[in-house]
Amino acid sequence: MATKTEAPAEEQVSKSVYDTLAEPFDVTFHDTRGGVDLEYITGEQCISRLNQVLGVNGWSFVVLNHGINQEADEAWVLGSLSTTIEGVSTERQQFGSQKIKRSRSSGSPMDIGFDLKGAATDALKKCAMLVGVGLYLSRKEQVSQPSSNDSETLVCDECGRDLTPTSFKDGTSWSPQQLAAFGRRKHQRVLCMDHYRAANELRRRAEQALEEVPFISSGSVVQCRNTTASVTNRGADGRFRGRTILHVRSRGARLRTAAPTTVEAPPS
Repeated sequence: MATKTEAPAEEQVSKSVYDTLAEPFDVTFHDTRGGVDLEYITGEQCISRLNQVLGVNGWSFVVLNHGINQEADEAWVLGSLSTTIEGVSTERQQFGSQKIKRSRSSGSPMDIGFDLKGAATDALKKCAMLVGVGLYLSRKEQVSQPSSNDSETLVCDECGRDLTPTSFKDGTSWSPQQLAAFGRRKHQRVLCMDHYRAANELRRRAEQALEEVPFISSGSVVQCRNTTASVTNRGADGRFRGRTILHVRSRGARLRTAAPTTVEAPPS
């Protein structure tokens, strides 16, 4: 009779801890760099996950080195994350960076300490990713390539211009079909690159406004530059639905939103 071989208890516990560290987050945020949409978590989410899974005494983070990259105009940090899982210690190191925020009037840095803090948070999240926290967010999303006989002419729903191939500084490029696919998936309509970036920026501002407010009640209105986001987190019956819906409106801009932006949020 066949017998089932079970892994040692220590191995099972370690696997369970890793699975818990690597669990997907209910709330994530988006940003666009070089025309590429990035999904990420905040530093608070990363720290909370490490505290909840490993305990406040089960990990530590130190900055080994830091500096300013004048050419890139950004602050950088080399950080090291030490963890202890079932008595086994590990150490992971990663670099983090953040663009220096400068005054529009003088061009001088506004707060180098804040920029270095942001770079340290970036380094912490990258280190934590090496032990599973948010690792799934780094998966490359594949967009199907159009067939050679695909002669469909795609036009922007905002301005009516034909979509054209777009090349980026890193050497990558998007075909009109790829750009249309990204626009449909993320903004529910076909957009040229100019309006796609504008829609990304509008969404980023709304999510940033929500991220910066620790608690938002139903019916609240969040405002940032050129953007108003009214908040709904209760259903028609008045019960909490476990999510916050941002109804985004841009003031003084041509861009319109076809649908609300939905951001998952934990119940209050």
